[in-house]
Amino acid sequence: MKYRLFSAALAGLVLTQLYQNCSQLGGFEALDSASTSASLGSVDMSHPAEKTVTLPTQRLQMVNKTYVATLLREVFYSTSTPVPNLEAIINQWVFFKGGQYGQGCDPYSSYSGYDCGGSIMNANLPYQMEDNTVRQSFNVQACENILGMDQAVAAVLQKVTNPSTAPTAAAVAQVYEMFYRGDDASPEVVASLIDMDRALAANAETPTNRWRAVILQVCESPGWQLQ
Repeated sequence: MKYRLFSAALAGLVLTQLYQNCSQLGGFEALDSASTSASLGSVDMSHPAEKTVTLPTQRLQMVNKTYVATLLREVFYSTSTPVPNLEAIINQWVFFKGGQYGQGCDPYSSYSGYDCGGSIMNANLPYQMEDNTVRQSFNVQACENILGMDQAVAAVLQKVTNPSTAPTAAAVAQVYEMFYRGDDASPEVVASLIDMDRALAANAETPTNRWRAVILQVCESPGWQLQ
């Protein structure tokens, strides 16, 4: 596929605002042993054997398969430049992967034969799933298979206000916001994508491939699927 031509240039680039690490809790300062002994006098300082304490951790909740599939359809749908097999690609890597994306099917609906794939086991899936590496690999496959076709690049650019032949900061921000609904693209994220585009331009990549790289980076980033 065409995006393979510039895959090396994309390695190592990470969008800057996908996840935020929680601040570490400050540790307790040790008391001076001499002053402690003096203040406590003859109090027995022996302690029972310490037990390992497991603190609760917060797991990232992700949107389910319907949200992801619907967004991909909206972003890449076009009547003038339809993406070949778009629906089949979305079904293969998203909609039929409820075990990774979350949301079971309804075996009693008229849609069940398509959604459940003939198995009622899929009806008992959780409505949402935590992030997992298998899910991310499926998302990458969906984005790469869709954006491997020039029609997908054209479909996205049709939704950009005042589109340009080559990526600009304003146009890149609009692409970002197609995926990150309700979020404005930060200057840092836009700058990182523009820097990548400049590197591709320096390697004489075509405008279509440069746009493909920008859209692919945003599509493959997991942050837009956070609940």
